[in-house]
Amino acid sequence: MDELYTTGNRELDEFIGGLQPYTMLLIVGHPGAGKTTLASQICYANALKGRRCLYLSFYEDKEKLFRNMSKLGINLSEVEAKDFMEFVRLPVASTDEILRILSTIVSRKSYEVMVIDSINPTLDLIVKKEEQRAILLNFFYQLLNIVNGVLVVVAEIPLGKESLELGSIEFVADAIIYLKHRIEFGMLSRIMEVRKVRGAPLTIAEIPFSLNEGEGLKVYIPPKIERVLPSGQKPLNINISFIIESIESIQYGDVVVISYPSIGRPSFIYLPLIDLAVANNEKVLLISYKYSPDELKDVLLQSMQSLGVSRDLVLKVINKYFHLESINPASHSLQLLRSYQIELIDETKAGIVVFHAVDVFRETVFKPGEYWASFINELNWVKNKGKLLTLYYARIDPRWTKRYESLSDIAIRLHYKRRDTKLIPVLYIWKRETLPKIIELGEKEIERLKDDANRIAEIIKARLEDDNGGIK
Repeated sequence: MDELYTTGNRELDEFIGGLQPYTMLLIVGHPGAGKTTLASQICYANALKGRRCLYLSFYEDKEKLFRNMSKLGINLSEVEAKDFMEFVRLPVASTDEILRILSTIVSRKSYEVMVIDSINPTLDLIVKKEEQRAILLNFFYQLLNIVNGVLVVVAEIPLGKESLELGSIEFVADAIIYLKHRIEFGMLSRIMEVRKVRGAPLTIAEIPFSLNEGEGLKVYIPPKIERVLPSGQKPLNINISFIIESIESIQYGDVVVISYPSIGRPSFIYLPLIDLAVANNEKVLLISYKYSPDELKDVLLQSMQSLGVSRDLVLKVINKYFHLESINPASHSLQLLRSYQIELIDETKAGIVVFHAVDVFRETVFKPGEYWASFINELNWVKNKGKLLTLYYARIDPRWTKRYESLSDIAIRLHYKRRDTKLIPVLYIWKRETLPKIIELGEKEIERLKDDANRIAEIIKARLEDDNGGIK
C-alpha cells in the first residue's frame, strides 16, 4: 500500500483501493459541497507522508484557505513550513499558458500531488465544445507527466444544475467523486457519489459524509450484506427464570424485540439487559432515540432498585458494562445514522447492542421503504458480527410492530390485564416458529423476579470483587 496515495480518509481509501500513481481524480460538486476540503485533505495527508503537494488556485485566497482548513484539522501551514506543500495563485489563462507557468514552478522542485482548484475558469476559455476533448486530453496528459504522481482536479457545478455537462473532462479522468448536499428534515445532508475509479469494483451508489471540526471530511461507508449468517452462534448465560422457562436460551446473533403499550411500561423490562451484561461479562451499547444518557441511567437504576437491589451496586454495573448514547434521528439522514451507529458498535466492541425507542422512526421517516431497507441491512450486519441485537419500542402502529417482530428471533410483548382495580402485567414470549408462552406477573411472579434480581446482584458483587474481572 506504500506506493498508493491516500485520500486522507481510511474508510474511503479502503472503498476505492487507494489512489494509484498517475491517477487523475476529478472532484465535482455545487458551491459549498466540500470539494476544496477534500482536495486540501488529500494534499495534506500525502504531504504528511513526505509527498510534496502543489496546490493551485484561481480564486482562493491563501490565508483564508489555510485558516478555514485549520478549523477542520487540516494544517496546511504545518506542511508548508516543512516544505512539503506550496500554494500558488494562478491567473485565469489558457491551458498553454498554465502549462508554461507550471513548467517553471516544477523546474525548481518536484511534486507528487498537484491540486487544481478549480478547472472551471480554464474550461470557460475553451469556447468550442468540439475542441474540449482534444485540448483537455493533451492538457491533463502533460500535467500528469509534470506532477509524476496524483493529479486532483476540482470542478464546480453551477447552482440549479445536477451535472457538469462536460463529458470531455469526465472522459479523461481516472476517478470521479461527486459531492452533493440536500435538505432532509430541515437539516443539511451530505452525500458522496464515487462515479468511477479505474480498477475498483464499486458497489455502493451513495456514501454519507460530514465535515467535522478537527476531523475534516469524514465518510461513513454503508455496509453491503449479501449473505446472512445463521443465529445460534454461541449461547448466552441468563438468570431470569421466566425467560429460561419460555425460550430456554438466547444466543449471539439473535435479534430480540421487546415491545410495550404506549401508555406505560414497568421498569423491570430492562432487567434482562443487566442480567445479560453481568451473566456474560459483556459490554452493552445502548442507543436511545428518545432518552438522554442520564435518563437511560435512571431507567436502568429503577429496573433493579424496584426489585430491591441497592442503588450503589446498580451504578457500579452501569459504569462497568454500559455505554449509553442518545441520537436524534430527525437530525441525520438514514444512511448517515446507520453508518454512525455501525461506527459506534465497532468502536465500543460491544457484544450486546440495543436500539431503544425505535418507535420514533414512524414519525420521522417520510419513506418507510427506505427505512426498512436500511434497517434490515444494519440488522444483518450486526447479526453477521455475532452480536446480540435488542430492540425496545412502544406499540403505536400494528403494522410496524408486525414488521419488527417478523425480523426477530425472539419476541417479548408486554400487555396489561385488568383485575379489580389493578393492572396486571402480562408477558407474551416466543421464539421464531413457536407459539407464545403467556406469563401473568402477579405477586408470586414478582417475588420470583426479585429472587432473580438478588441472584444477579450476588454475581455482580463477586465480579466486582475479582480484580481480574475485566469485560471481555
